[in-house]
Amino acid sequence: MDQRRLQQALRDAHFDGWLFYDFRKLNPLAYRVLGLAEDGFYTRRWFYFVPAQGDPIALISAVEPHVLAELPGRRRVFRSWGELHQLLKETLQGANRLAMEYSPMNAIPTMARVDGGTLELVRSLGKEVVSSANLVQQFVAVLSESQMEMHREAGRRLVAIKDELLGSIAQQLRAGAALTEYSIQQDFLARIHAAGLVTEGAPIIAVNAHAGDPHYGPSAEASAPVREGDLLLLDFWGHLPQPGAIFADYTWMAFLGARVPEQHQQVFEIVRRARDHGIAFLREHVEQGKPVQGWEVDQTVRDLIAAAGYGDFFVHRTGHSITTVEHGDGANLDNLETHDERLVLANTCCSVEPGIYLPEFGFRSEVNVLVHPNSVEVTGVPMQAEIIPLLA
Repeated sequence: MDQRRLQQALRDAHFDGWLFYDFRKLNPLAYRVLGLAEDGFYTRRWFYFVPAQGDPIALISAVEPHVLAELPGRRRVFRSWGELHQLLKETLQGANRLAMEYSPMNAIPTMARVDGGTLELVRSLGKEVVSSANLVQQFVAVLSESQMEMHREAGRRLVAIKDELLGSIAQQLRAGAALTEYSIQQDFLARIHAAGLVTEGAPIIAVNAHAGDPHYGPSAEASAPVREGDLLLLDFWGHLPQPGAIFADYTWMAFLGARVPEQHQQVFEIVRRARDHGIAFLREHVEQGKPVQGWEVDQTVRDLIAAAGYGDFFVHRTGHSITTVEHGDGANLDNLETHDERLVLANTCCSVEPGIYLPEFGFRSEVNVLVHPNSVEVTGVPMQAEIIPLLA
């Protein structure tokens, strides 16, 4: 835990303190911000209060007096619930505006980690509880220069693997080989591992109507054949094996034929324009030094797709935070699934991936962006400009 940095963030946000709470790992954000090992043995509830000024205080159970020992500050032990309530009251004396891991109206579920009863307890002491959502991402989503370079390198490897895979698919189709979504998925996964990358699960391989299901995944038991004339979606991700490595996550489309159908071209062009419009919107704000919230980027992308007549078929957010996990805890580009008012911070990474999902087929184009203090960098380049006719 970087106490100095954490307390400065509290003062900048005009909080009196940050009250961390957990019971049986229900609040993983607390562990990540405080730098606690998430595989430790915790069976009793604990509080850890970091005031904007002064020394932190840990409230720990007599059953587990060893927990939080790696954190700075005073340690106070409780035995009964009554003692806990009294210690909490004493600990928070003079602190009125507190950050906790909750989300008003559950607007951002990944930030809603403190149960309603605990919130009632803290509020019963006359305290104002404010969401720590913007604070959290400062400590779990902001990347170092080395992490950004690891993201770039993972992206370079993934794009090269994608190109090799598409070449192999074309060769096998010309040779009359029997392919399935699952066989291509397993081939792709083996290539990702051979390139020294680590992944969470297998890539998404989907043809035709399956591409209209955003999170479809083939299996050995249920997998469509892949033939000439099919539309193919590839969604793939991975990171370097080093500690602290950041994921890269991309989606590409290909047509398994010599000439892309006109309807496919038209729908993909809308997706491509929406993707580029979202990147341009974000870039303009960053370059001009204007704060931008996640929902704002999503809405401008969504408006473009809606104006083209496909608003009801864009069924997910425009983008998600990317960190050491594929879906990180920074701001998402989202005004559909959630209303994400978190600021898009400098030195963070997120995806930009609009899609249109119809009953007969679906399209998605996904790149990643590194947001710098005064610029926006797109990774996973070159960005897909048109559908690839694989057998041309």
